[in-house]
Formats: sequence, C-alpha cells, structure tokens
Amino acid sequence: MPPEIVMKFGGTSLGTADAMQRAAALVTAEPAGRLVVCSAVGGVTDLLIAAGGAARTGLNPEPYLAEIHKRQDEIVVKLGLDAGLLAGLNEELARLIEGVRMLGELTPRVQDALLSLGERASTRLFAAVLEKNGTAARAWDAWELGMLTDERHGCAETSPDCGERMTEAMSNLDPDQVHVVTGFIGRSTGGEITTLGRGGSDFSAALFGAAAGSREIQIWTDVPGILRADPRVVSKAGIVPEMLFEEAAELAYFGARVLHPRTIEPARKSGIPVRVLGTFTENTESLRAASGKGTLVHMNAPPEPVRAIAMRRQARSLHLQSTRMLETPGFLARVFGIFERHGISVDVIATSEVSVSMTFDRESGNLPAAVQEISAFAQVDSAPERSILCLVGAGLRDDPGLLSRIFSKLANKKIPVEVISQGASRINITLVLKPAMGEEAMRALHSELFG
Repeated sequence: MPPEIVMKFGGTSLGTADAMQRAAALVTAEPAGRLVVCSAVGGVTDLLIAAGGAARTGLNPEPYLAEIHKRQDEIVVKLGLDAGLLAGLNEELARLIEGVRMLGELTPRVQDALLSLGERASTRLFAAVLEKNGTAARAWDAWELGMLTDERHGCAETSPDCGERMTEAMSNLDPDQVHVVTGFIGRSTGGEITTLGRGGSDFSAALFGAAAGSREIQIWTDVPGILRADPRVVSKAGIVPEMLFEEAAELAYFGARVLHPRTIEPARKSGIPVRVLGTFTENTESLRAASGKGTLVHMNAPPEPVRAIAMRRQARSLHLQSTRMLETPGFLARVFGIFERHGISVDVIATSEVSVSMTFDRESGNLPAAVQEISAFAQVDSAPERSILCLVGAGLRDDPGLLSRIFSKLANKKIPVEVISQGASRINITLVLKPAMGEEAMRALHSELFG
C-alpha cells in the first residue's frame, strides 16, 4: 500500500555512521507507513564529479575514489554492516572511471551514471542500517518505483506518465517494511540513468509523496526548519512555524537553500503539506507528536506581513536605457529574444518608459555576448556583482505601512537601493543592492520586522 509519510534525508543527515543511526532512529520513531528518500552520503557527489573530471583530463582519480570508499567503509565497519554490501556498485564505479580515462571523454550520459552511484550506495547503506536495528527495510532504485524521465541528462524532466507509474508501483509496497529509495535520479524511456539536477532529491521526495497521496512530506536537513533569515548573517534568526506554498517557493528561488525550488510544485498541486525538520535538533522520543515542529508548508497558513528574508549573492545586473523604448512596440521582445538565444534567464526586472533594469543568476548563459548585441540599439550599464534581497509574505498585500517601515530603516542605515521590484503575486518585495550592503540590509530589516 502507498506510504503515509515520505521522509527525505540530505547528505549531511547521512554523512557519518552516527548521522545514519540518528536518521534511522527518526524513521523508526514514525509509526505510519514510510518511504525514505536518500541523498548521497555527504560530500560523495562532489567527489564523484572530481573523480570523473580527473579521469577525463588524464589526472589521477584515485585520491577521490579512495575518499569515497573511506567515507562509505567507515559507515559499514562502525555499524557492523555486510562488508560486501557495496561491492557491485564499487565495481561499476571502477569501470565507469576507467572508461572515462581511456576515452578522455565524460559525456552527460556517463556523468549521470557516475553520479547515480552516490544515491544508490547511500540507499543500500541506510536500508542495511534499519535492518541491523531490527526494522524491516528494502532499498530501491527510483526507476523501480516508476521514476521515468526524458533523456535530458543532468536536468531531466519526468515523463507524462511518471506519476501514474509511481502510484501503481507504490500501491503494491509491503506496509510492514520501510522502503528506502534513491533521490535525484531516474531512468529515461530509453533505459539510461538520468539525474534531476543538484538538489533533486527534494524534488524526488515531493514526486513520490504526490504520487502516493501521502499525508505529509518531511524534508530532514541540518537546520531545524525554514528560518526568518540566513543564519550565517543573522545568528538568532527564528524558525518560521508555518508558511504558504507560494511563500516557500519564492524563498527557495531567492536563496533560502533549505528546500529545492522545484520541490514545492508537486506538493502544492496535490495539497500535501511539506514539513522541514532538523535531523540534529529534533528529539527522537517526541517524534510521535511531530505537529508543531520545524516549518510546515501548506495551503492554509495564517498570513504574516513578512514571513522571512532571503538573499542571493553574486547576481549580475544590467541597466538598459534607450529612447527607442518610448511608445515602441517590440523593444522588450527584441531584448528577451537575445537572452533566449544566449541561454539567459532573468531573475528580477523593473521597467519605465525609457529604461529597464534586470538581474541574472551568475551562472546563467553567455551574458557578454548578449550585452554586445543589445549595445547596438541601447545603452547598457553592467554590474558584475550585486546582492538581491527578497522579503516574502502574503500579508504584504494588506499592510499599507510596511513599505514605509522598510525604506525608513534602510535610509536610517544609509543603505541605497538600486532596483525595487514586486512580483505580480504581491507576496514579495525584491531589492537589488551593492554587494557590500546585502548582509547589513538583511540584519537591519530582520531587526525591524522580527525584533
């Protein structure tokens, strides 16, 4: 039968033997039917990328492979698991790396097969830990439970019938077992292993939860929930107890890294709450009364003027100015056509009659080439690095004095704002600042809005 609860554990939550035991205790404490989605053991994905890169360029991949084996073997030895548990996967890893070394080529297809080994190993390790502790468990590769995708390696999208396949596969699961499944990966219609992009394990959990019609999707991380601000900037940032799906999506996109931006959509469409919890902060003895812990993302959260503040660093900024914009149809279409050709996605935009200001992710497309084209018909001022501060809250729509408080506080701190934008949903206000001002602005606004 389909699982009532989907629990996803990130790499840090599975990074050591002690962390694995902690996560296993959290799973065992949950009495409902469970499906557990695992990321790779902490750091292993980066090591697999490094090993593949070294093999491709003729460098020695062995130090990276040795570190992968060391991290996984420490868990096996310390927890008394079967010494041959990962032997097959280790052989597959060795073959892939040797093939890359011999050909001097690392194709997206091979890269996905290589990266999948992180999740496939952690899933087998975690299921074995549960079994060792007396909890019946079974490890699955995601495609065995219906995760079918297209063939875009590195950023695969689920197939149109993926949800139906997953629902059917999970309807036959043994309710007396904990089912441990790989996050981040799937298999294409052609039978090749694919990946959903970095952070895709959250997305996997939401897809499984939605297909199963689960009661709740739990994302277990190394922080105790979604915080009011970046804890690296505001050390005493509090936990947001509840928020709307739309608010969580905005925060995820603009820098709050607790949830992957794509996680929200499958859960929102299905109306399934997502709870963000801290692996290292929750009391395992009290998990049977999980309500009220962490952050609950759902459809009926009570409104707040501002729920939280997120910040994206190292954004790129352009300011275009041209009198040709004035009453001239097609100006923006021409600009965005150029962006499309060069693979550039716009984060924030603000326009007037003769100018437009925009920001972009630092890794987005070939911006210098786009600037060169646009310079033929507009004046372009470019800033290589800016900070984007995003204030999110559904109550923004109903608090007429909030903007006054925000800009008065920034004025008192002598923090200039270069661009201001509010989304069509009116649940966010986005400010573009010089990079040196981002953290100071976050601290000032956190103090003003949350005390």
